[in-house]
Amino acid sequence: MTPEEQTTLLDALLDGEISEADFIRLEAELVVGAEVRQAYYKRLQMELLLEEAASEYKFELPAAVDRSERKAPDQISRGTLWLAGILVAIAAGLIAMVTILSNPGNDIDDVANSLTVDTEPSATGFAVLSGQSDAVWDGAPINSGALLPEGELHLVSGLVHVELFSGVQMVIQGDAIFSIDSPMQVSMRQGRARAHVPEPAHGFRLKTSGGEVVDLGTEFTIDVDQDQSNVNVVDGEVELRPLGAQAQRIQVGKGMRLAVDGTVTPSNGGEVDLVSPEAFQDALAKRQSRQFQSWQQSIQKLQQDPRLVAHYLVDPDEGWSRTLVNRASATNRTEIQSDVSVAGDGVAGDGAIVAAARTKDRWGRTGGALDFSPMGSRVRVVVPGQHRGLTMMCWVKINSLDRWYNSLFLTDGHEGREPHWQIMNDGRMFFSVKPPSNDGLTESELKQQVFYSQPFWDTSMSGQWMMLATVYDVDQKQVTHFVNGNPISIQAIPDKLLVDSIKIGAASVCNWSEPMYRTDATFVVRNLNGCVDEFAIFSGALSADEVSNLFLAGNPNEP
Repeated sequence: MTPEEQTTLLDALLDGEISEADFIRLEAELVVGAEVRQAYYKRLQMELLLEEAASEYKFELPAAVDRSERKAPDQISRGTLWLAGILVAIAAGLIAMVTILSNPGNDIDDVANSLTVDTEPSATGFAVLSGQSDAVWDGAPINSGALLPEGELHLVSGLVHVELFSGVQMVIQGDAIFSIDSPMQVSMRQGRARAHVPEPAHGFRLKTSGGEVVDLGTEFTIDVDQDQSNVNVVDGEVELRPLGAQAQRIQVGKGMRLAVDGTVTPSNGGEVDLVSPEAFQDALAKRQSRQFQSWQQSIQKLQQDPRLVAHYLVDPDEGWSRTLVNRASATNRTEIQSDVSVAGDGVAGDGAIVAAARTKDRWGRTGGALDFSPMGSRVRVVVPGQHRGLTMMCWVKINSLDRWYNSLFLTDGHEGREPHWQIMNDGRMFFSVKPPSNDGLTESELKQQVFYSQPFWDTSMSGQWMMLATVYDVDQKQVTHFVNGNPISIQAIPDKLLVDSIKIGAASVCNWSEPMYRTDATFVVRNLNGCVDEFAIFSGALSADEVSNLFLAGNPNEP
């Protein structure tokens, strides 16, 4: 960047008129160039002095600024904006201040409001779906580990294990229609269930059309249809409260039939033949073990794919090591390097782990994944060659999206023809391949170099494993984002922005390593607050079916 360009961009930034493309350029210069930061700081000082002289306005910088006392003005003048910039710089550092002042895509009032409001993350629900076996839901499927939504749910078939926040454990068998009304109440119109109620949840209620069952500890079964409900006590006792009739207690080993009109009669049918939550989880673990074996066979085949340039898996049986082996086979590497027409002209080397800690993977194996939450965490890789199209895939568990940009895979800096893959703090996937040159491109066209998905993640999904993938297809001129094997967005690549020869070079998994030659210790925080246990890069575009098959083969929850 020439001094003249630097001056022009700084003017545009201070005037609040900078474009998104120019902001990205200036942001990169501010990150790596101490002289640029010093020039910007001096400009802020000068403008502030001029503002004081013109308005005869004096101010004192407080020792501490209470965020709750900051107010967003109806209209923010240029001078006030600079003053806010100084305060933010003192509180959070120059780079953070630049980002706040120049947040592209938001008006100034929105940015000001973002400084005054601390929104506590929230989610909706009273229970978690802790496991399922052959479950078919009416409507959208519900992932294991997800919060059960409010309202009536219809489990068409299969078994599910539900954990209420009160500690109640339920196994429900379809065909079942039920709702989680609170941590202490479930309503059921139809279906079979077995409930284990711990001492802290005594008093848990299960409502039916004929009355309700109040658990007094600790386990019972129920079979509900349109005419009646059969209740049997496995352990402890329950209280049966018919509509318009006196409550009755049922002891262990006994059962009662409750009609929809409130009539109660003894039941001789015995308890419902339904596994306990513990037995359900044991069976699920055995099923997952079979799925794991099948997945291991599938990755042996995957690693022979000539398009595969990188496949990083964490070995839980390996001792202490900071090397992450690229498991694309040696034969595959030789084929690609000797025949560039197959895919690319180079395969990635092994990765270097920095700061990331070993943790459980999606299969529950200790040490089979990397936790990138510690500050500075990343895996350094080098991917040589030129690639006509690109596919990136990873299995990831997100704890939170507490940065504006949450890295999945970023090249050092962001030069022409290089890809960046990350997640925005609002849950959108971000993918970009930077054009070799911006010459002749309008501001509107430059904005189109970034391909966002629709939001796919919120705080209710914290801690869930999922497979993310993005395909940059040169021949079809489109970018497709996938979540769990399903495409969630397909966007056309404008001809002027199509990059048919992508290069990667030095890069980082789950962080951004700015150019390694920089000497300034300050860096932007983009490490992912979460875990990854598998990461793959393909030279070229995988089809939608191939991405779906990757998910089906690697999904630990269902075969």
